[in-house]
Amino acid sequence: MKVSIKELEKGMIIDSDIFSKKGALLLYKGFKIENPDLVAIVLHRNGIDQILVKNEVPSEVVKVVESEDVKQRIAHEVRLFKEEFVQIMNEVKEDVRRFEETNDISEIKDLDKGLELAHEYENSIFTLFQMIEKIKLENQDDYAQIVETSLLAYSIGKWLYLSEKELKEISEAALLSQIMEYAHFDFNQDPASVKGANSVSTDILKAAFQIQERMDGSGYPKGLTRTQIHPYAKVIAVADVFQNLTTGGELAEKLSVFEAVRIMEREYITKLDVKSLYVFLHRVGSKFIGSSVRLSDGTVGEIVFVPENEVSMPYIKLEDGHVVNLQSPEYKDKHIVEIF
Repeated sequence: MKVSIKELEKGMIIDSDIFSKKGALLLYKGFKIENPDLVAIVLHRNGIDQILVKNEVPSEVVKVVESEDVKQRIAHEVRLFKEEFVQIMNEVKEDVRRFEETNDISEIKDLDKGLELAHEYENSIFTLFQMIEKIKLENQDDYAQIVETSLLAYSIGKWLYLSEKELKEISEAALLSQIMEYAHFDFNQDPASVKGANSVSTDILKAAFQIQERMDGSGYPKGLTRTQIHPYAKVIAVADVFQNLTTGGELAEKLSVFEAVRIMEREYITKLDVKSLYVFLHRVGSKFIGSSVRLSDGTVGEIVFVPENEVSMPYIKLEDGHVVNLQSPEYKDKHIVEIF
């Protein structure tokens, strides 16, 4: 039934996915309303006055958040994604080995590996970002980062409404750059002089050489700025920074998605392309709605809403059903440390 947001009551269940004007998922079908006033405020801010709801069904009859059917489908999709991801990762290992031996780009097979995987799972229940987090929880192989960066770059390009040709080339440039970097390639040389350079487009090659350049000139290898940096490289740079922050390594600890977002908001505004970064920051949070998280105090809950003005501080539904706002004074010293 359709009701006014002024008539919302505790226990009502959202009966259809609700999206913001910009297409971000606000509340998912099956979400149980625990705080009617908060939900009404969120909906009103997005120009929504009426929504479809149904009254609460007894828990012994059906579980509200996820049916067993949906759970099984998610588990199946995640399992298949992991299997295909590992296969591609092993192929990438071979690409790195061949490139290390030959320094020949044409020896790298099928640069569209990441693109094909992204296409296959972009309409799954779990988003690509959630799939990647699942991989990170279970797979510590360094080569996984090569594939993950390509997938992330594709997703950001999709949010920027790039053409299929541009998405393909961004995905391939990201994979090429990561393979070359893992092979300890010297990016100071002229791209056109690299063996096998004619096996990829000029745009892919140029972008692959500029991923580490920064808008303020603080990057490498050439210290390029703004218009000197290829548009593809600007998009991939956002994916690369996010990937590095959420992966960690010898020099830095792994951060949660929302900790990484907070750092990118504060420290990368002048370093990364503003348009690409803005779109990324305002879309990435919503991709984790429905994900289980652990807070810095050990509390476990589920992300139910991500405010556009504070992406790093989502609303969390705790195990006792209480919904907390990480922007509130009570929780301002707490943050998300893990998504699982």
